[in-house]
Amino acid sequence: MAPAIATKDTCMKYLKQYQSYKQHTKNFLESATRTSIRDSIEAVEVFIRQPNIVSMGHLVKTLTNSGTWISHSTLRHLHAHIDFFNRRNNFIEDEGFQEIIEAVAKSDRHIFSKYDEAAIFEAVYLELDYSHKTAGHTSRISIPKIDSTLVLISGVFNEMFSTPAFERGAQHLFKTKGIKYIAANVNGAKSSKYNSKLLAEQLKRYSEENPNEKLWLLCFSKGGLDTLHFLKNEKEWAEKHVEGVSTIASPILGSDHLKKKIFKMINSIHFFENTKLYKYIDNKKDIMMKEFQQSLSSDYQSNWFQRNHKELPKLHFYSAVGLESEWYESHIWMVLTKLIFQSSENNDGVVDTKNSQYPDYFKGINLGILRGHHLIGTRSSFYNQEALLETHLVMLNFLEKSAKL
Repeated sequence: MAPAIATKDTCMKYLKQYQSYKQHTKNFLESATRTSIRDSIEAVEVFIRQPNIVSMGHLVKTLTNSGTWISHSTLRHLHAHIDFFNRRNNFIEDEGFQEIIEAVAKSDRHIFSKYDEAAIFEAVYLELDYSHKTAGHTSRISIPKIDSTLVLISGVFNEMFSTPAFERGAQHLFKTKGIKYIAANVNGAKSSKYNSKLLAEQLKRYSEENPNEKLWLLCFSKGGLDTLHFLKNEKEWAEKHVEGVSTIASPILGSDHLKKKIFKMINSIHFFENTKLYKYIDNKKDIMMKEFQQSLSSDYQSNWFQRNHKELPKLHFYSAVGLESEWYESHIWMVLTKLIFQSSENNDGVVDTKNSQYPDYFKGINLGILRGHHLIGTRSSFYNQEALLETHLVMLNFLEKSAKL
């Protein structure tokens, strides 16, 4: 009789997971539809009131992003109807996983003698992701509240999207934990030198207006580089007002993609940098974004970090999470990126994972590599941003860092 009972229990488990996941995708689709309709109506109204090139561009961007969000959400929901025997939750039965979750729930730091920060971070994320998607499952892990204000700092060309990177996750923390957040304005096509000045202006002004608030900087992609340059330039101020920095998919040590033949060919224009025409145009506009490319170059950034890491302010923590995905796991734009920027290294479609972690000579907290493509921070991403940000809070608290938050 035992095998029959086991089979029945297994079937009931899969049925529960199937129904929960299907409902989760339905809720996501409904949210995408409501938000997209609202945004589209607002964009149309703005264009009618002020018909110009700016409002028209905003309207086109809104309609494009909304259509993409709804279509992807619809496909995900339809797929959930036939995805009965999915294997995405097999980790639940793993003894190591359960051991980590038990230790984190009990604040038992002895677990570090057996597992490193990356393994613990991944286990906590999987647990919280499962809790969000499975009805009736209440995690043993509690999400701590912090007093700091979360600052979102986006990356390259985030202007293409409707919201700052990871704002959906930040909104969840505000709704569930009352954690305040703001989004810094940076230019995705400008250099780290340029954006570090923008960050200084905005964050200093914010601190003057809110003198009792400390800041937790959450940086995505190139936003992490811009932030590191800002912190180096504003060391004294940062040590007074910034509690810590967390980067997600940031090329901390730069990117090797700029060494590809396509960029070498494009950058051949710089052979004419001593000509009068080049100098004239370059004074008006950064030709081919030379400074921008330098900011991302692994040759430049890895050397910059090695030279300047001791000049960075002494904050309570610097943490880093990287991403990796196969081409078939990626957003359609990331599939194209992987084709253009082919790499022998593991990557998320844009950033090589080896460059997304802090080097050994720097006292940063490498929280490892999670499965995910480079666009998981967009509002339309099905990736569980909510669980990812919650995992940061749990992990920093477990490492006794968020006591300083």
